[in-house]
Amino acid sequence: MNVTIDTLKELRDRSPHFVGMKHAVNDLALVSECLAVLGEDFKVFVGLEELSFPMMAVGACGLMNAVSNLRPACWPICAMRSGRVILPRARGLHQALLEINQAVFFDTNPIPIKYMMRRLGLLPANEHRLPNVPATPELEKRLDNVLRRAACYRNRPHEDFWS
Repeated sequence: MNVTIDTLKELRDRSPHFVGMKHAVNDLALVSECLAVLGEDFKVFVGLEELSFPMMAVGACGLMNAVSNLRPACWPICAMRSGRVILPRARGLHQALLEINQAVFFDTNPIPIKYMMRRLGLLPANEHRLPNVPATPELEKRLDNVLRRAACYRNRPHEDFWS
């Protein structure tokens, strides 16, 4: 559900405990507006994979998305917050992860992400609660191809990726 800056201001005025939100809508401008209107102490967490880097670049403070669980050290947020990577390199990392970000939507979430996590050895099994079911063989093949093409997932330590 989209919210307006006016709604956020009213929530902030009515509740001193309203200190942040997860923003999972394709609206990059809202991050800037939130910080301008609600103050730099208002926390915006990115919930839309494809906008992780741009939202972090304009002031979001962290991520709440599924794909970052695959290998957190490979995310532009880590690059930006650690100070280890300059903007062009973080931008390149964002582009390198674009296909992974899109792959989570190849089917109903969490079907693709759970398959990729199992494939990378992060989950012991690909279990789902009904009505979700494990990935089909066709989806598995498609996701395997995405993982193979993703630079960050080629069995390289993340330190190598930064150099």
